[in-house]
Amino acid sequence: MESYLKDLEREFGSRFISRGEIIDQYSSSPYLVSPVLSKMGKRILGVVVAEDIDDIKNLLRFCDANRIPLLARGAGTSTIGQVLPITPCIVLDIQRLNKTLEYDKYLRVSPGVKVLAALNYLRKRGKELQVYPSSFYISTLGGYIAGGDVGIGSYQYGYHFDHDGVRRLTVLGTTGTYELEGKETLAVSQAAGTTGVIAEAELSVVDYEDWKDQLIRVNEVEGIVKLLKRLEEDRPRIRRITLEDYETLSLIAKGRITPGKWNVIVSSTKSFGEEVDMRFLDELAFAAIYVTMSKLTGFSRYFYEVRLLSLESFLKVVTQVKLALGSKVLVHGDVMTLRGETLIYTVFISERENFEVIDSIMFKEGIPFEIHSLVVNDRVDEEFRLELMRKYKEIVDPHNILNPGKLR
Repeated sequence: MESYLKDLEREFGSRFISRGEIIDQYSSSPYLVSPVLSKMGKRILGVVVAEDIDDIKNLLRFCDANRIPLLARGAGTSTIGQVLPITPCIVLDIQRLNKTLEYDKYLRVSPGVKVLAALNYLRKRGKELQVYPSSFYISTLGGYIAGGDVGIGSYQYGYHFDHDGVRRLTVLGTTGTYELEGKETLAVSQAAGTTGVIAEAELSVVDYEDWKDQLIRVNEVEGIVKLLKRLEEDRPRIRRITLEDYETLSLIAKGRITPGKWNVIVSSTKSFGEEVDMRFLDELAFAAIYVTMSKLTGFSRYFYEVRLLSLESFLKVVTQVKLALGSKVLVHGDVMTLRGETLIYTVFISERENFEVIDSIMFKEGIPFEIHSLVVNDRVDEEFRLELMRKYKEIVDPHNILNPGKLR
């Protein structure tokens, strides 16, 4: 392996980095706070910081010829292990690639463009992305397309790739360059870089509107469900909905607002409740909650788990969990739309030993309570998308060097 590393130094010069502190930095992630997943990481071999597409193509050829695993990543903000190295590998960092931002009905971008830069660019033109991650201030679009699925806007539009959200992708593989359009882009979206490295993307945009954050306090879980059913009538006018119990919102708000027993936060152009200053709302959205709460709860054995629950399942499960554990468990929910149904991306946060109680309630309700897996298959809920990923994996990466072990 040492001879390969020397070859990489000759090929890429200062763009190949193997210093100890850089190896440490890229072998783990501060955003991966799961105590289960974080133990699965392996020490990487080195980093290539690509400056253009030729760098990526040359690295793909080199790693394929020498059968060296290769892991492409943007800002590394994933929270469930999409870019965690589970085998010694070379990391491809795309953040220094030349930045492309062009808008003409659709947004054309290079993968290293930060989501925040894309949003700022679009908003000057009265537009924004359909769906974007809660980590928009640090994440790259390439990383989000390859590793994410939900985010701000999911209540209106569902997954980021639904409703033609990702219209076209240029993908680099060990066997060449591929242009994917329409449904074929699903072979790459959420595939964690196992089916190629994104070189360019074309994304759908929507009109930007001045959403107002509003707080609706509710006394019981049943009241949340009734409210969410009423809000479905105004889905086009609601950008996002976040649910918090008293304990979660108290920790986040730090006295800036007065929480109720249960709190429904609605971002909308329509008036639903008390308008509040919720600039800290992004600290709560989707996966950001894991990282934020790991710093605030004080749990000695911090643990969390997530399930997508229907409104009825949310009512049954959360009522029982709170009855059993009270303030010992924190509950957060992001409300999203999936295939026309309102679902709640429900996060439970507590001491690890309390998850025996939560698990038993899930089991009784017929809802499997699974620890997050690093395998792409466990996060993709439609078989046709998995089959598409597997098909392109054989075409784009027949020797399985791209993020191996994540797609089975």
